Amino acid sequence: MKISQGIPVYVEQVMDELLSRGFPVSIVGGSVRDLLMGRCPEDFDLVTSAVPSQINQIFPRVVPVGEKHGTLVILIDNEKVEISRCRGASSPGDDWPGILAEDLRHRDFTINAMAVDRSGLLYDPFGGCNDIAGRIIRSPQDTALERFNEDPLRMLRALRFAAVLDFELDQSIVDAINQCHSLLAGVAVERIREELNGILLSDRPDWGIRTLVDTGLMEFVIPEILPMVGFEQHNRAHIFDVFTHSLTVLSKVPANLELRLAALLHDAGKPATFTLDERGVGHFYQHQQESRRLCREALTRLKYSNAVIDKVSLLVGEHMIWLENPSEEKVRRLIGRVGKELLPELFTLQRADIMGSAPPFELYRVDRVQSMAESTLSNEEALTVEDLAVNGGDLIKIGYLPGEELGRALNALLEIVLASPQANRKEILLPTAASWLKPHGEPGV
Repeated sequence: MKISQGIPVYVEQVMDELLSRGFPVSIVGGSVRDLLMGRCPEDFDLVTSAVPSQINQIFPRVVPVGEKHGTLVILIDNEKVEISRCRGASSPGDDWPGILAEDLRHRDFTINAMAVDRSGLLYDPFGGCNDIAGRIIRSPQDTALERFNEDPLRMLRALRFAAVLDFELDQSIVDAINQCHSLLAGVAVERIREELNGILLSDRPDWGIRTLVDTGLMEFVIPEILPMVGFEQHNRAHIFDVFTHSLTVLSKVPANLELRLAALLHDAGKPATFTLDERGVGHFYQHQQESRRLCREALTRLKYSNAVIDKVSLLVGEHMIWLENPSEEKVRRLIGRVGKELLPELFTLQRADIMGSAPPFELYRVDRVQSMAESTLSNEEALTVEDLAVNGGDLIKIGYLPGEELGRALNALLEIVLASPQANRKEILLPTAASWLKPHGEPGV
């Protein structure tokens, strides 16, 4: 089989240069898989018989990303090509197909263990094409256990590829993960986090998360999820256990990282807050607060950025704010707490939460609050301290000192404006703040 199109000119230029110097070279890895599947490769990896010192002499712009392992990045026409020395290569005169087969045998999965030469001819010694056609994730020669011992992160990569490509795991992969899933404990959390992100942003995040649990990997990813598994809610508002409900919500929100993390963790606090009343009905009072705590704990351990942690925690903590009898003041306060940028994501999460529960799906509750919020935002009403007609400088001029009292005064003024938007005028707020000053000029708020 030949691949006749999709290989960029700059990749061909690198290959031509190496071939002209007598060094065999092939395209390998995920770029070959993507070309065969009609997908646009994000990058191109090459293997060659040349050693790093020889590559440095051939190309003027080379970045030593992993030179001690024989890997370099060539910069050409503002593009990057990663190139490695083929495993087992010793001299240009070696049997290239045999050396290449040995290199490919040590790759993680058959769909990534194919190569393409300069003419576009495909080299597929381990059945990668057949596995693409059968939509199967499998290791070359069924050596999954060996490959996972070399790099335990490959277990998560198997799930990520299956979730992203809509493939299934070969039984040999599942068996190997069940045998060595505990090896994931030794992998850097940053690497685990990136694979988790790939699973969450795929078209099958619910399958990926359930498989993490079924294979024992979740213990080393987000163990806070495990108490939810099989936890019955004993409440007619729910038809699923906590974990299945969370996966259903996860499947119903769009591929936004913060939103999917929030969907996954929004009910993590339910097992710890469960109570059963005298009628046998289950309750989870204030579970959103415990969920927020567990959420921050998990995401901090995985070293997500503070911005992601804050957004996800806010969504989780506010997801139960249904505003059964919403007033304009309550809506203003909601917007002030959540922020207008994150508000649409909160409404999306709430709708998915409803759709993941028992019918009837009373989406009108969210629709009503969203409509009121949009009206409030269009009126440009004051929702935060920054929106007040006065600022800290104004209060300092009338006698306040910088510090906590100044902040409390501004928050107290905001409370007045949230209750009565028409009060957001300097001629009203400044005298009010001045009245809180003690006779000798000290704040008395």
